[in-house]
Amino acid sequence: QKDWVSKLPAIEFALNCARSETTGYAPFMLNTGRIPRSMIWNSNMKNEYPSVRTFARLRRLAIMSAHDAILEARVKQTHIANRKRRFEPFHEGDLVYV
Repeated sequence: QKDWVSKLPAIEFALNCARSETTGYAPFMLNTGRIPRSMIWNSNMKNEYPSVRTFARLRRLAIMSAHDAILEARVKQTHIANRKRRFEPFHEGDLVYV
């Protein structure tokens, strides 16, 4: 893929809107206290600004692609992490971390 540089802003936006498994919050939420609204994808003015609509469509596709990549990475990372985990049974009276 040769146009990855043009997709970086949309990928960064998607990552900043995505909830972190570790913290439970999206970076935007932690930094600003809110999640910004995405671009307006659907508009009643279909032909008034065709270049703007093209730009918005390309950004939407990039964000959707980044979102899919984030989900795929989460599944892969979970699978890799769970391969090394093993169930350790404990019994009443055992010392455990809470």
